[in-house]
Amino acid sequence: MKPMALIIAVAIALGALASPVSPAYAEPYGSGWYGEIQAVYERDDNISRTYNRDKVADNVAYISIGGGYSRKYGDSAQLILSAYLAQSKHDEYDALDSMALSLGADYTFQLDTDDNISWYKIKLQATHFKFKDSDPREGAQLEADLSLNKRLTLAATGRVGYRVKDYVFIGKSSAEEANDAAFDTSSQEIYLGVDYRSRRQATFFAEYVFRHGDILSTVAGLVPGWRRNYDARTLDRAFEKSCTAPCVASYAYRTRGDTNLVTLGVGFPVKKVNIDVTASHYKSKGDNSESYKNTFYKVGLLWNF
Repeated sequence: MKPMALIIAVAIALGALASPVSPAYAEPYGSGWYGEIQAVYERDDNISRTYNRDKVADNVAYISIGGGYSRKYGDSAQLILSAYLAQSKHDEYDALDSMALSLGADYTFQLDTDDNISWYKIKLQATHFKFKDSDPREGAQLEADLSLNKRLTLAATGRVGYRVKDYVFIGKSSAEEANDAAFDTSSQEIYLGVDYRSRRQATFFAEYVFRHGDILSTVAGLVPGWRRNYDARTLDRAFEKSCTAPCVASYAYRTRGDTNLVTLGVGFPVKKVNIDVTASHYKSKGDNSESYKNTFYKVGLLWNF
């Protein structure tokens, strides 16, 4: 991890240890204003999202600050409006360093006020990304999510949901949109999850996601003709390093396909901060018959005030 990224992550962690308890695994917010600061460190073994021949790994540090307003409507509904500003820093491929502004709305409600064990949640979110040196990636991700949540036992809750995502360009000309078309992606997801809180306040969680939609992969050089079953291709310099001629250019390819994603993790409070440790693995298979695997690990710190 680069010194600056490490300093930022440590500073946030030390600040969080002296702050109020985070409600990440507590009851929903009441009415009023709230704020959050989060720091995450991630190890990604296939950040280019490609097959084994061209896969590269990197370490990424994230920091975000934000908050919002929560409003309860009786005992059966709650609306949360939020805004967050986040920054990412990469060890190796710093062209992917980004700033992101996210606006969201979450509405949680019960259809039967006599039923205290199930509730619905609707989530809408828009996030605009600005990259250090990867203009083709710049745009906004729009997301809509509907889930049913149910208390399974006194210690466990489950959820099932449907999510749609669409990445759109903002402020680009028609020519720029055509050149950057590989990053114009959309997908649909169905997910299942369960959380279990132990008597020691640690929360164990697992989630499975099935995603159908666009798969984005960056490959060194042009793919052979017999593999050219893709929807769009864009020159991608984010993974290029200094070299002596002749240098091989990298291209981002977009194709349709299916992805299976499994995440396991645990969250626990340590004094005044909540810590999350997660491991995720996914496998994508595109219409081009190629398979892409990826495993990443995260450690996150969350302070709420």
